[in-house]
Amino acid sequence: MKEVRYQLLFEGKVTPEDDMGMRMRIETRASFGAGLDPVFTTGAPQAVLEAVVEPDQYGHFTEEGQIVFGGGTVSFVNEGEGLIGECPDPSLQYGYVVRRIVSGTGAFEGATGYMVSAFTVGENAMLRDSQSAVIFLA
Repeated sequence: MKEVRYQLLFEGKVTPEDDMGMRMRIETRASFGAGLDPVFTTGAPQAVLEAVVEPDQYGHFTEEGQIVFGGGTVSFVNEGEGLIGECPDPSLQYGYVVRRIVSGTGAFEGATGYMVSAFTVGENAMLRDSQSAVIFLA
């Protein structure tokens, strides 16, 4: 097994996927900085995250999605429930979620690991997601 890690800032938009706002789509991108393992960066200038989030009335949510890296993709689901709520800055909401890798393609075939996310969402539905991950490659 090979252990790889990253810390990335994903930025993008949250949009309703249905009329009731019970399913939200997240589309974000993160530019690669120096020092990342080539499994992430080779063949792509940035990582792309797409996910579907289902919030409940108490500020919790479930999520599933994938991240496309240069070397392949990782698919994930949340571990436990994510949480979003009021922020000290009244123009933002903030929260966190732990994501568990459930499958992968390319260099990430058979990968396992976790991604931890702390994020903010602004009034204009712009999302800033600070992620840190530990991934084990088969």
